[in-house]
Amino acid sequence: MAVSGIILAGGRSSRMGRDKTLLSFNNETLIERTLKKLAGVVDEIIIASNHTAKYNFSGVKEVPDHYPGLGPLAGLHAGLLAAQYQYAFVISCDMPLFTGELARYLLGRRSGYDVIAPEIRQRWEPLCAVYSRSCIGPIEQCLQAGVSQVYQFYPEVRVLKIAERELQSVGNLEELFCNLNTPGDLTRLDQNGRYVKQAVPGFNCRQQEE
Repeated sequence: MAVSGIILAGGRSSRMGRDKTLLSFNNETLIERTLKKLAGVVDEIIIASNHTAKYNFSGVKEVPDHYPGLGPLAGLHAGLLAAQYQYAFVISCDMPLFTGELARYLLGRRSGYDVIAPEIRQRWEPLCAVYSRSCIGPIEQCLQAGVSQVYQFYPEVRVLKIAERELQSVGNLEELFCNLNTPGDLTRLDQNGRYVKQAVPGFNCRQQEE
């Protein structure tokens, strides 16, 4: 069954101090790196970027938020509205070490559910998850109420929680779910694209406003 891929790239990058999507890592920008990893996994790619022609990648659709200022939940909503297929793998552009294998694993668990989301260290990973278009209505209700935390609509849909132990066969969890929020976070990564565990303690400090 064909699936969509949605890249969330509309964050303010306020703590990074510059556009995270254009940060260079291993001679490619984070947005280019994310596109490359998704290309062999999904059948279409949508970038939720608050623009319609910021990147101009061939064959890739860019969409703006319908509810500006409400963070990644608004980007998820815009991406699902634009998606051609029922299910979409959704990834934030600031997770440079996620893999196609992780995306395939989560997509492979989608039957019978509207959300397939990892839970790492007792915290949801809502920006590296699978969503169905059935989520659009519940998401809109949250956005209309001014709610911006992604997982707030989960009680209204069918959710499959993927525990850490299930994902250990896919890869190193500290690498897969490492996200970049500040310039200091860049020191977690070496030039070979590996996670440097001792560099900055407390990986995965996901912030909704990013």
